[in-house]
Amino acid sequence: AGLFCIANTNGNPDYEKFQGFIDYACGILDCSPIQPGGSCYFPNYLVKHTTWVLNLFYKTRGVCNREIGLITNVNPCK
Repeated sequence: AGLFCIANTNGNPDYEKFQGFIDYACGILDCSPIQPGGSCYFPNYLVKHTTWVLNLFYKTRGVCNREIGLITNVNPCK
């Protein structure tokens, strides 16, 4: 169980904001797993990488960016 922060793709998602958040968060967190050659790089989809970074930020900082993310109890890794 537990809670996860995932990319919100409902409605009209703002993919530029997704990329902006990745750039911001990866400036302060270790995002090497979603870099080329990393364990979470494939599939190389912006939404998947955004979810990974949002959830890492949520787990380490306790904050889910509600502008682009949402809280769920469904594990995005399954």
